[in-house]
Amino acid sequence: MSLILCQGTKPTNLSIKTFGCCDDKFVHLGKYKITMNDFVAAAMYVLTNTDLEENDPRLEFVKAVQRLKPVKGFNRGSKRLTIPKGKKK
Repeated sequence: MSLILCQGTKPTNLSIKTFGCCDDKFVHLGKYKITMNDFVAAAMYVLTNTDLEENDPRLEFVKAVQRLKPVKGFNRGSKRLTIPKGKKK
């Protein structure tokens, strides 16, 4: 499964995919392979490196991350993160 970035990203139709996590796993961003640790570091940089602006999407993103809970994963014995159903802002 992948996500097509379509909110002004260039080049258009850039996709992002994940396979597993951490040590030897990568986030695939177009033709690039980024380690999970570097991806998380990049996200933290984007969240904290500039002043907030009116209607800044980072605030809603942080609220969504705070709602995440571990649930049964796709693979036997694994877990994944999801926002519980019915839980809004």
